[in-house]
Amino acid sequence: MVITLVGEKLAKPGVEFIYYGPADPCKSCRLARVCVGNLEPGRRYKVVRVRNIEHSCPLHEGKVRVVEVVEPAIDVAVEPRIAVVGSKIKLSFVECNDPEKQDLVKPEGLFEGDLVKILEIVGDFECEGKKYKIVRVIREKE
Repeated sequence: MVITLVGEKLAKPGVEFIYYGPADPCKSCRLARVCVGNLEPGRRYKVVRVRNIEHSCPLHEGKVRVVEVVEPAIDVAVEPRIAVVGSKIKLSFVECNDPEKQDLVKPEGLFEGDLVKILEIVGDFECEGKKYKIVRVIREKE
């Protein structure tokens, strides 16, 4: 669980966002350490709890709220031989040049080489004549 700040409109349980890095005004903000200091650029986060604390912010239409976030489970295509529920694998993205399938091939929030745990197999996936499994994974901290 990570504590951070999000704009008032995003401060609802279940809302997911991807953190792309701090904006210029964040660099001199007194709240930067708790706001953006706890987040990793390129990672996906899901709001799980909203606290009753708010602060003014020049970026988020005036106010940000204190929230608790987690990295959610993400679906990704993998080789069938490694699609074993409960196993931990070092993520290796499969080859697929179809632009419409990139959300499963290289989903935002995961990086090649991440250690992930396979939670479930959610389906089958085919690209360029090769068959893959779609698995739901959660990133493991090394």
